[in-house]
Amino acid sequence: MKRWDRYSLESLAQGLEDPRGPIFISHKGQANLEGVRLLNAGVDTVRQLYRGKPSLPQFDQIISVYQQGRGATIDLYGHTWAVAPGSSQSGFRYRLQNNDLGVIVLLYARHQKAENIGTHVKIELSPHFIQERAPDACQRFMDVIASCLLDHFEPAGCAVHLALDVQGWEPPRDFMDRFVTRSKRVSRLNAIDNLEITSGEIAVQYGYGQSYLFGTAGALQCAIYNKTKEAHHRDKLHYWEGIWRDAVTDDLAPAYDPDQDVWRIEMRFHQSVLAEYARGVPCNVDTGEILDEAHGFTRFTDTVPHLTGIWRSALQSYRLDACRNLIDPAWQRFQDDPRFYALEPHFLYKRARKAPGLGNEKNVCLAFGNLISIYARQGFQAQQAIDYLKASGMWEDLEHYYRRRGIGKGEFRQLVEQKLIERRLLGKAA
Repeated sequence: MKRWDRYSLESLAQGLEDPRGPIFISHKGQANLEGVRLLNAGVDTVRQLYRGKPSLPQFDQIISVYQQGRGATIDLYGHTWAVAPGSSQSGFRYRLQNNDLGVIVLLYARHQKAENIGTHVKIELSPHFIQERAPDACQRFMDVIASCLLDHFEPAGCAVHLALDVQGWEPPRDFMDRFVTRSKRVSRLNAIDNLEITSGEIAVQYGYGQSYLFGTAGALQCAIYNKTKEAHHRDKLHYWEGIWRDAVTDDLAPAYDPDQDVWRIEMRFHQSVLAEYARGVPCNVDTGEILDEAHGFTRFTDTVPHLTGIWRSALQSYRLDACRNLIDPAWQRFQDDPRFYALEPHFLYKRARKAPGLGNEKNVCLAFGNLISIYARQGFQAQQAIDYLKASGMWEDLEHYYRRRGIGKGEFRQLVEQKLIERRLLGKAA
């Protein structure tokens, strides 16, 4: 699969590529993705499984409260929990739930006896619980609960949902024609009034543009949906806007526009999928650290150093292509730029750009010359080159530079055409 070369105005002035630059160039043309803003990349859901023998006194206390009927509550682990039945799909008989805390505890596996060792506890963490705590704190909290419910407990696997929130992009009208997936299950529903997101499904359309779900809950799932609409429907918009407002662009301006919808790309890794990654001996994309196969991804904290790597892998399995054998430039950015729990480099890495205008002529000229060499290498014609220059982010400075030297539109076109010919004929194409 061919990829686009990436540049920034700063790198173009030096004749170099920028692996995080917003300007994408390939034989198919040029795309400036400066308007595509990455607002948040994080863990949206954690589901931790524990294996052990149930602590019968603790189980009996919970079951006794449950038998009091609907609305029963119990105080455990320093919090108050609603006690309710587990759904048939969950595989557990009972559920402890605290929405303010953002935690659900499922206990007593349906297909195993309480006196036998088995996977009797599953703990689910919500986005706001995860966002407010470090991974180690999340793991300690879950381990404490499991140690109270199970004798001789041990982690038995973990499922993780990774989410990227973006503005300035939405699925194009020909999305399904260009989207590559091996999944046999694709959901795309239109015009429904009620939206429910579970581990198994998400697919909805609001007027225009689709929301999609690929794959099944027991494997690697890809969900793409309008997060603004979904958060508004679930009365969580205020919470998410508080997170999105922290995002900034490269020039330190606020990245979030409250008048524009946010779209989410979410990859959901079932515990069996993470176990397969562990057997594949993945390595951390930034440090090169190799995962010990014997260690595996049994706990949430085991996955943390590898989340960026498995994200990139997932966006290769579910991929939007520009054309045959060429990835879509926006999808390439979604694949490369996010970092999950990584301090350096960070997908919101802040750069202080040099202000455009007077005093910047040298960099503008260098960037212009290097772009022309790249365009010549890609076989662009003069009008194509001018159109792409206008979309490069440097057009205003370039126009001002040549206008001050008495070069008008016609002369500039001849200049571009001449430079393209020189580079092709004299071997100066980059």
